[in-house]
Amino acid sequence: MTAFSWTIDDAGWGDSVLVDSLRKTTDFLRSRGLGSTIFAVPKPWDEPMSAVWKEALIAACRAGHDLQPLGLTHSDCYEFGPPAWPATSLLPTLQPEFDERREELMQRYTVKKLRARVEEAKEIFLQDYGINPTVFRAPCGAISKPMFSALREAGIGYHSSVHISGSGYSHVQEDGGDVAQNWVDDIPYRPFRWYEGIVEAPILNEYTWHESGQRSHEFVELARQDLDLISKHSPVAVILMHTHGNADDFEHTFRVIDAVSEHVGRKPGASFATLGELAASGALAEAATVKGPDILEV
Repeated sequence: MTAFSWTIDDAGWGDSVLVDSLRKTTDFLRSRGLGSTIFAVPKPWDEPMSAVWKEALIAACRAGHDLQPLGLTHSDCYEFGPPAWPATSLLPTLQPEFDERREELMQRYTVKKLRARVEEAKEIFLQDYGINPTVFRAPCGAISKPMFSALREAGIGYHSSVHISGSGYSHVQEDGGDVAQNWVDDIPYRPFRWYEGIVEAPILNEYTWHESGQRSHEFVELARQDLDLISKHSPVAVILMHTHGNADDFEHTFRVIDAVSEHVGRKPGASFATLGELAASGALAEAATVKGPDILEV
């Protein structure tokens, strides 16, 4: 039995088009009886979040969605660690820029500095939404060993940013027609205990990235194949969306949500839950029956 979790990144960050994207997506999910975990940037670009964004996030929480922090500022893709795949394949300039700024950026990655950022994010969530976060996601999947120590010291036991598959992105970039799965082989396909005992809930895939609506039926088929395979490996599966990706083609986004919901509904015992619910119930911790590999260089 697998619990599937919809997650939406980059809330709180961007203009009114993206506020509208979050509202439309969360409203559609609720119309289907589904919740989501919204990963919101507490202090976007190091500035207070706009009143419009706060109102949208509070409304989503009242409607039953889960709210967790996405870094602190998301001012770049190096906030909590060096650049990581699949972001580096989507943005080829990430690694060269990091290499040029390495001396400057590496100074960020101390437990003390990262803990301060995590604790500031927690404080903002408590003050603005009355929420004590339990799950964290580093922007762009960029992480480091000190980040996990910082999470542990700040009292957050769950993280979700490493990808099982980036085929949803490579499929957009290629000619299409091939929906073969391409899963990584260096991390477990289920939640696992990683550095400092933090439970990592890996991301299955993303099917609503920019331009994916141009081959919507192929992404729906890719999602179905992923759902079948992850059900054999894990009691928890995390699906990623972005506010800007959803806004690119709402018709496609809603088609994917319905297709995934229908496919999950055919699986005996399968269900949907937010990451916050899975953390609170102990299901995430119980699912982490394996240890993660020591693969981070920083």
